[in-house]
This record gives sequence, C-alpha cells and structure tokens, in this order.
Amino acid sequence: MTISFGGSVFAPKKLRVEAFQKMAEAVHKMAAEKHDVLIVTGGGEPARELMAEGRKLRISSAGLDKIGIDVTRLNARFLISALGPIAEPDPPTTLEAAVRASMKNKVPVMGGTTPGQTTDAVAAALARLSDSKLLIIISDVGAVYTSDPKTNPKAKKIERMTPEQLVELVGGTKLEPGMKTIVDPVAARLIERYRIKTLVVGEAEINRLPDILAGAKHSGTTIG
Repeated sequence: MTISFGGSVFAPKKLRVEAFQKMAEAVHKMAAEKHDVLIVTGGGEPARELMAEGRKLRISSAGLDKIGIDVTRLNARFLISALGPIAEPDPPTTLEAAVRASMKNKVPVMGGTTPGQTTDAVAAALARLSDSKLLIIISDVGAVYTSDPKTNPKAKKIERMTPEQLVELVGGTKLEPGMKTIVDPVAARLIERYRIKTLVVGEAEINRLPDILAGAKHSGTTIG
C-alpha cells in the first residue's frame, strides 16, 4: 500500500515528533504482517511559511515549489529516523527509486518530486507505479466533506464516494504552491483514471491501520 502522510497532521504549526512515532509504530506492525508499505510525506505549515517568505523575494512558482519539495524531503528524514532499520536510509527522489527500495524489502519514505505536483499527486502516482492495492491519505480533516468543515460548519462528511464524484468535488481547485485541499485535483484524476482504491482518514486512525487493512471499519471516507 501507499500512504500519503499529510503535513497538516505532523506539522500543523511546527513538527510533532509524536506523530512520526505513531506512524512508525503502525508501519512496523504492517511490515511485520508482510504488507509492502511506501510513504510520501507532505510539507505542512512550515513549508507554507517558507513559501510565503519566498514570495516576498519574488521567487517564481517553480522556485517556491522546489522550496516545498526540500521541506517534504526533510520531513521524510524525520520519519525515516523514527522507522529505523526497516526504512530506506535516504528519501528517494523519484518514484522508480522508491519502488526499487520497496522491492529490496525496505520502506521508502519520500517527499515531493517535481514542481507543480503536491505530495498527494506523488502518492497517487507511486500507488499506480508500485501496483499498490490501496492508497491511504492521512489528513488533519480525517475524511472528505462536501466543503471545508473548518470554514463551513454545515459541511457534511462523505463516507463513501466514487472516483468520479471526487473529481467533480475537487476538480475546480486551482493548483498553486502551498495549496491546501483534502485531495488535490491531480491526485483525484489519477485515482479516477487508474481506479485506485483510496481511504481518507485522520490521525486518530493511524494506530488502527493494521486493523483497517484486515477489514475493520474506519471513520474516514472510502473512494472506489
């Protein structure tokens, strides 16, 4: 499976070491159960703050994306440290390198790859290339809603939806450096095109990931 570990979970304002530790514990359990696990880490608020400062220097959108990529790879190193010997020692910089690490029975933890893509899109592409049976997106919201529940108290959680419904919901979102959305439109289209079964869950479900893989219910959204 491929996991997109949202920066909004482990770095809502600053890095939360306990979130990395929680994820590492869950990954160890899944690896012990012979699950192949590939992980992509996001940037979180620290990345967005650096991009905001970069705009003051009139750095281009591509340049801002590169700053964000650097932060995601730094975050990947924190999770690699938490995982210990089961992890690939360095964050892969390409999808192909991540798949090769997985084939060596290592857990690859990578950040972004190229400007213009969010880490959700990277995770969806990695799920496709690695032939993952499942893509898990872990976010601070914990599910897909009809609109942003942080700004709209009337937003309704969607427990199950099709990839087409996901594309319809997020397809109009504008891509820009540091964008924040539950699932970015590029990732949504990849999920639709390649029929990738996807779960969107929150931090509270991280400890339960091994059980969820075994068929236990979860509090998020199932896509597909």
